[in-house]
Amino acid sequence: MPIPIILGVIAGGSALYGVVKGVKGAMDHSEASDLNGSAQSIVNASIHQVEEQRKTTNAVISDYGDRKLRAFNGVIPDFIEVFGALKEVSLSHSTELDKLNLGDFSSHSLQELKNEYELLMNSGLGLGAGLGGGAALAFGAYNGTMLLATASTGTAISTLSGAAATNATLAWLGGGSLAAGGGGVAMGAMVLGGMVAGPAIAIFGHIMGNKAESALNTARSNMDQARTFSKEADLTVSKLEAIEKVATLANKVFSSVSTHLRRAVHDLRKIIEGEGTHYPSFSREHQDTVMQSVKFAQLLKAMIDTPLLDADGNLVLSTEKRLLQIKESVDA
Repeated sequence: MPIPIILGVIAGGSALYGVVKGVKGAMDHSEASDLNGSAQSIVNASIHQVEEQRKTTNAVISDYGDRKLRAFNGVIPDFIEVFGALKEVSLSHSTELDKLNLGDFSSHSLQELKNEYELLMNSGLGLGAGLGGGAALAFGAYNGTMLLATASTGTAISTLSGAAATNATLAWLGGGSLAAGGGGVAMGAMVLGGMVAGPAIAIFGHIMGNKAESALNTARSNMDQARTFSKEADLTVSKLEAIEKVATLANKVFSSVSTHLRRAVHDLRKIIEGEGTHYPSFSREHQDTVMQSVKFAQLLKAMIDTPLLDADGNLVLSTEKRLLQIKESVDA
C-alpha cells in the first residue's frame, strides 16, 4: 500500500526540515556570536584610541598652562618692575613696535598686564605656587580675559581649580574616561563632535534563548552601531589631534618669547645700573633695548590674550594663524 510509504516520506521530510532548521539556527547563533565579538572589539579599540589621544592632548594643554604660570611668577613681574622704573619713556615712533602689527603697546596695555599679574597673585597662585590638574588645563586653554576677568564685586579667581568643571570639554579632557556608560562620553561628545552613539554597546559574545534569527539581526545591528561609533571616534581623535597641534605650537612660541623677554630685561637692568632711569638720556642703542623689551612683553601679552579653546570648548580656528604671526615677529 502506498499510503504508509507516503507517510514515511512526509515524516522523513519533517525530520529533515527540523534538522536543517536546527543546523541553521546553530549557524545563526554562531554568526551572531562572531558578529557581536567583532563589534565589541571595534568599540573597545575605538575607546582606547580616543582615551590615549585625550591623555596626550590634556598633557600638552596642561603643560602650556604651567608655562604661562611660570611666566607670571618670573619674567612678567621682572619686566613690570624694571620697565616701571624708567622715566619719560616714549613708545611712539619705535621701529621695533612698528613691526608687530598686533596693536600698539600702550600704558593701558601695560596696566592690563599688571592687573592680570595682580589677579593671579591674589588668587593664591603666587610665587612658588603650582596649578592643580584642572586649573593647569583651564589656564592653558583660556585667555586672560576669559580666565582672569574681574567681577563687579571683586577678583575672586581662587576657584580656578574648578574652572575646568564649568566646561564640558575641559572636564572631559581632564579626566573623563570613555568607560562604557560613563558620563565622560556625553561631555566629550557635546563639544568635540561625534560619539553620539556612545560606547555603551554592551555586546555579548554569546546569545541566550532560542530566537537565533532575531539574535542574528540584533548582532548585525550591533555591528552597524559599532562601525558608526568607530567613525565618530576617528572624528573625535582628529579634533583632539588638532587641539594638540595648536597647543604644542603655543608652547614653543611662548617659550621663545619668554626667553627673549628674559634676556631683554636682563640687558635693561644693566643699562639702568650704568645710566640710571631717565629714558631720554639713553643712547639710541639703549633706547632700542628698551623697545625690544616692550616688544617681547607685547608679544607675550598677545599670547596670554589668545585662547586655544572658546567658551564652548571648541578649538579657536584663528589661534594657529595668530601664533604663527607672533612667531614671525619674534624671528624678525
